[in-house]
Amino acid sequence: MTKSGAFRAEEIWNLALSSLKHRSESLYRQWFSQMTAVSLENDLLVIGVPDEFFLDVVSEQYGDLIQNALDSINGKSYSFELRSGYTPKVIPAAKPAVKKAAAVKSDPVTAAPRRNQLYSFENFVCGNCNRHAYAMALSAAEAPGECYNPLFIYGTNGIGKTHLLQAIASKISEERPGMVIRNVTCDEMLNDFYDLLTHHRSTAEFRSNLRDVDVLLIDDIHRLAKKTALQEEFFNIFNALYQQGKQIVLTSDRQPCELSDIDRRLSSRFEQGMTCQIGMPEYEQRLVILRMWRQQHLTTPALPDEILEFLAENIASSVRRLKGCFLRLSAYASMSGTEDLSIQEAEDLLHAQLAQESIERDIRPEAIQQQVANHFGITLSDMLGKCRARHVADPRMIAMYLCRKLTKLSSNEIGEIFGRTHANVLHAEKTIPERCSQDDSLRRSINQLERQLQK
Repeated sequence: MTKSGAFRAEEIWNLALSSLKHRSESLYRQWFSQMTAVSLENDLLVIGVPDEFFLDVVSEQYGDLIQNALDSINGKSYSFELRSGYTPKVIPAAKPAVKKAAAVKSDPVTAAPRRNQLYSFENFVCGNCNRHAYAMALSAAEAPGECYNPLFIYGTNGIGKTHLLQAIASKISEERPGMVIRNVTCDEMLNDFYDLLTHHRSTAEFRSNLRDVDVLLIDDIHRLAKKTALQEEFFNIFNALYQQGKQIVLTSDRQPCELSDIDRRLSSRFEQGMTCQIGMPEYEQRLVILRMWRQQHLTTPALPDEILEFLAENIASSVRRLKGCFLRLSAYASMSGTEDLSIQEAEDLLHAQLAQESIERDIRPEAIQQQVANHFGITLSDMLGKCRARHVADPRMIAMYLCRKLTKLSSNEIGEIFGRTHANVLHAEKTIPERCSQDDSLRRSINQLERQLQK
């Protein structure tokens, strides 16, 4: 770590923390106290945060506050950069949890820094969209390597996959402290692999880091696409762990059969255990989640019920965005002292997020798939599967046609989403209008679907 003037990185950050704590005690406890100075290079302060979610929220919601705190230190102005994967030197958490993490952290291949007490099975809100995934994850945590192995959880971004991974890691570490757990993102695995290659070191270290474990948890495994060398390494690692009965849990934005640019030898391994989908919570679940966050964060003043209902109704694309909006309103209420935040104020504060939400409600291919599946009485798995029966194939073609009509996605992109080819999408785009001109019932059904999707 280098010096800049008379101040080292820790000293600069401590001065900034004092200013931030004076500005808002609640924000300091909840966010800033969990950040740590990493380095200082040419007046750029690198600040470490626990994980990617933390980084996203702080960057979006509190970046200006941090910059203001750094602007007048010792008469200089420092810029800053956030990096994830750093555990604060002192974390204001319950002592039993700290002891657990410290015990596991002694092993270099465990994932203690990636565990977060906010993500447990106890505070995971279940509903129709995620109950199956929750049950499978809990079973894997209760009997690692015995029930569902590998466990493959898939769904769109920001709906709880990472929460379940963290919950599995926490439960196993609490109930089986002797087990070695490795919990990483696919990007972290990729960075480690290429770091070894760049520095001409043996890949044996990389293999050992992932193989000498009892539980391997990898987030966003779809990021392996086109990484041929890493796929080969991971194929061997996966086989070794599976043959030893070690628990493997993977998450992805799509199911194994839809993973393009990943060797079929590898993606087929992902299917040999349990595969389950997780969806976006419905309104009632979102409201329960918001009330739980309100209780956890203990901000003063607390957001009123009507604001939580407003958020649950209008933010439906991802739990991650829902939390970001909740924190933005909570921070505003806390800093302004507003006791009764109005709907109008909430709309003004969340103007950009609400606008994006409105756009995405119209164009999200997942929404089109679900709406069409519901309309024709088939499951999403049927639509995305290989069944060619007409009662499934026709709704699939209609969904591809609507994706082409109502979204800006290319036919190649739509083909990837449906696990089909570019030619399949073009066929649907040509065939459905022709059939509508001859079939009034089909035309009315598609018009009805369009109206529902564009509400």
